[in-house]
Amino acid sequence: MYRSDIIDLSHIEDPRLVRLADYWRDKRRDRPIPYRSDIDPVDFPRLLPNVWLVHYEPESGRFLYRLAGEEIRNVHPGIAFGRYMDEFMTSESFARIAPRYRTVLGLDGGDPAIMHMRGFVYRLHQHHLTAVGERLVLPLLDGDGEPRFIFGATLYQYDSGHQTVPAEEPPLTVTPVLLNRQEKASVDQRHAGEIGMPQEQ
Repeated sequence: MYRSDIIDLSHIEDPRLVRLADYWRDKRRDRPIPYRSDIDPVDFPRLLPNVWLVHYEPESGRFLYRLAGEEIRNVHPGIAFGRYMDEFMTSESFARIAPRYRTVLGLDGGDPAIMHMRGFVYRLHQHHLTAVGERLVLPLLDGDGEPRFIFGATLYQYDSGHQTVPAEEPPLTVTPVLLNRQEKASVDQRHAGEIGMPQEQ
């Protein structure tokens, strides 16, 4: 297995998210990040209502939702397969979330990263409620070996005791997935051989 198993994710608390993190790590095999094709929702049916999958399109620079479980759609009714994030989120939410997604995929020059947050996770203005819980956000590779997919799970419950949105952001932990470019090229060549694709000379 890829040697970055030393990645410390001990700050994850909910056992369901711990299992999801372990699943992601197991699917890497000899790679720093698993491919999108390695992830099968049937492997975690009990968590399916709380998961979501986003595809970054480099041509447009937009984030396209490919999957959103029932519990996620309850918070963002506009989420649907094939909808872009900027089509249903408020400008305030988009300005806050898009940079985080870019960090997870390493789009601004850094390595991809695992993102985790706990506490206040949703701003429910329309219900005059907040939601507290825990969120895990993981990068995935596309068929070309580039980090282009975001796979996440959010567990939450409504917090009726807080009728106003907290002023401060919840604690956010960003754990880089160290992606040595030379190793990446070697991994991509092995992947090409596994699926019968010609390797570049």
